[in-house]
Amino acid sequence: MKPIDQLKSVLAESGYDVINEDGYKMLENAKVITTVEQAKVIAQLVKDIAEANYNAGYYKGGTDQAFEDGKKLGEILNKQNK
Repeated sequence: MKPIDQLKSVLAESGYDVINEDGYKMLENAKVITTVEQAKVIAQLVKDIAEANYNAGYYKGGTDQAFEDGKKLGEILNKQNK
């Protein structure tokens, strides 16, 4: 199995297949991944980045929701005090 195919396989099996075909072609043409070990390292980096992006979005969404909830509560309390 070619190293680029190893990368595709590892990412697909782990649910982190976020590189499109053009990206794989670029990696292959630039000879960025020439060994299976390099493919494993790149796969781990892609997974780490994907998880970090997901977590950042999740926390931002939670922060935004908390702000909106606080704003609504403030509006309700403001109406009750009038």
